[in-house]
Amino acid sequence: MYAIVLGCGSTGVKISEWLMASGAEVTVIEKDPERQRFVDNLFGSVVTLGDGTVVETLEAAGAQRADLFIATLGSDEDNMLACQIAKHNFKVDTTLALSGNPDKAHLLGILGIDIVVDLTDLITEEIQRIVAPMLVEDL
Repeated sequence: MYAIVLGCGSTGVKISEWLMASGAEVTVIEKDPERQRFVDNLFGSVVTLGDGTVVETLEAAGAQRADLFIATLGSDEDNMLACQIAKHNFKVDTTLALSGNPDKAHLLGILGIDIVVDLTDLITEEIQRIVAPMLVEDL
């Protein structure tokens, strides 16, 4: 499997690390040169420097042969745009976008992103899982 991960933030780095440990070939796209150097030092030369919402950057990262495109930026709009470029311009099989806004998460799904991870739902579910046993103890 060949995967492209957009963003060298903590989520992008952890996802990339997991994918590589699972045997996938990974390229990360990052527009901040400092983050690019940091991740290259961690994993080797796997980072394409550039804006992941620009066709030429995705082309340089090898999007034309990617099986999976994961957008981990803090902006729902940028994640949506990057996934749409990957899907429509490069025919990437599966696109996945993080969303920090439940209203926009629904929209991302409508706009054709294959998998939308709603961070608000994940955080809420995790807090409920942790707190639920405390509520039962109080009864």
